[in-house]
Amino acid sequence: MYCKKIKVALTGVLLLLFTPHAFSQKSSNIPKSRVFGEQYHELPTSKSDRTRVIYYRTGYEAQKLSGANVYIDGRYHTSLLPGGFSTFCLAPGEHTLGAYQGDAPLYRGKTEELYRVKLEAGKTYFIKVADSGSAAPVSVTRPEAEQELKYTREQKHAVSRAAVLSCK
Repeated sequence: MYCKKIKVALTGVLLLLFTPHAFSQKSSNIPKSRVFGEQYHELPTSKSDRTRVIYYRTGYEAQKLSGANVYIDGRYHTSLLPGGFSTFCLAPGEHTLGAYQGDAPLYRGKTEELYRVKLEAGKTYFIKVADSGSAAPVSVTRPEAEQELKYTREQKHAVSRAAVLSCK
């Protein structure tokens, strides 16, 4: 019984730390997380020789806290938690993208179910992690994405191993 109470208490602490909604208040008493950065704001268009991608995951309370491992061209980029987003730039052309939930220890995003996309120079693409758990990237229109992105924060806890370019 004592262990069960500790488990419930720890789960509550984890939800507080990893739920971006917990940071939406202006109170200075709320601890800063090392997982999430700034809240989403509209980004400028990408340079004419690059493609900007904004990959995000909506933050529904019922979702598991496990990350959706995002892979770019078979290389790990980040693990998006519910309510998180990542923005990156790539060279225009064909790439593989996907967000794999619960893929350890095989890490399917490196070798299996690779989803090919063709990205055009100077464009911004909004891609959402599938609510169904599918690894396939879900292309979203800018208005729809920005409506959902209002409630997300930038993920900053992982170092990308993908060949992403600077967007600046």
